Amino acid sequence: GQFKRGKSTFINALLGEDLLPTAIVPLTSVVTVIQYGPRVRVCMQFMDGKEKDVPVSDLSELITERGNPNNHKGVQEVTIYHPSPYLQGGVRIIDTPGVGSVYRHNTDVAYRYLPYVDAGIFIISADPPLSESEHLFLKDIRDYVDKIFFVVNKIDQVCDRDREESMEFTRSILCSDLNRQDVALHPLSARCALEAKTDNDADKLEQSLLPQFE
Repeated sequence: GQFKRGKSTFINALLGEDLLPTAIVPLTSVVTVIQYGPRVRVCMQFMDGKEKDVPVSDLSELITERGNPNNHKGVQEVTIYHPSPYLQGGVRIIDTPGVGSVYRHNTDVAYRYLPYVDAGIFIISADPPLSESEHLFLKDIRDYVDKIFFVVNKIDQVCDRDREESMEFTRSILCSDLNRQDVALHPLSARCALEAKTDNDADKLEQSLLPQFE
């Protein structure tokens, strides 16, 4: 999805841990692959073929535009091993840079990874709704990804009326793009879900609507 839609926060919410760095500015600049491992371990692959294990605390210096501008450190990819039940069956979660930001190379990285994806979770936010860059990105995604799930994130930031209006607008655009009568949208708040899981707050987790998507 587009930059600043909450992709990294959403993945953190799935894992129940504040693992991937997040910020108010366009952040993720390197593809991060999360796969199963008995303990949390971060392995960095460089473009010259070398590999190196690094502490989790170093992630923001490797995969973000702030810590690694224009990827001057030459990072090809970062793999995070994590004991999440989501990953035990062989599923790998891939966090890509967002499209449409001022950093064109981030958009290019996201596009280059599309041929390797089996299913996509397309993250939109309630405010602002679907943008032109997302509209174009979705058309490109259709050439590579057969299964796409649509998440409308950040519902905690708008009132119920605005949320419904935003979702209807987004649904109409997606139906047109995908040539369908209807498209399932999953509204949720990744931030609230992450807070709920880390605080073990079952009521707040239900309010976040993440369990319905899961």
